[in-house]
Amino acid sequence: MATRIRLRRMGANKRPFYRVVVADQRAPRDGRFIEVIGKYHPLQDPSLIEIDEERALHWLRVGAQPSNQVRNLLRKLGVWDRFAAERPGVLKQRGLATDRTGKPEAPKQSKKAQAKAAEAAKAAEARPAEPPTQAAPTEPAANEPVQADVAPEEPAEA
Repeated sequence: MATRIRLRRMGANKRPFYRVVVADQRAPRDGRFIEVIGKYHPLQDPSLIEIDEERALHWLRVGAQPSNQVRNLLRKLGVWDRFAAERPGVLKQRGLATDRTGKPEAPKQSKKAQAKAAEAAKAAEARPAEPPTQAAPTEPAANEPVQADVAPEEPAEA
């Protein structure tokens, strides 16, 4: 049975709150579920997010796939990072691994792309560095006052 960790909508019209549930992926959004592992109230200021970390980790370990919104909530609580630290290889294969900022990691480059990047780096190193050019002193514009070279006055000692 394929399981999902997802949100179940509850509450009145225009006043939603959600329960974070583990459900069979074939079940309807607000239908049958296996276990309630948390709640999410988006209208509160700040939003209330309560998820049982141990149960969430348990379900992630046994293969439950979180929905996109639940994955975002797990990231905010740090549960997703704990799970990713346990199984980095699996998450990279699925394209779900993220860096510290929460952005997806860059995919690995193909061998051709790696070779092309290496050639570009060698070409950049092989080019002789141009000596820095010194800027010629510019002449003042016609409407700017010309300063005469005057030595600064020394303060008088008292």
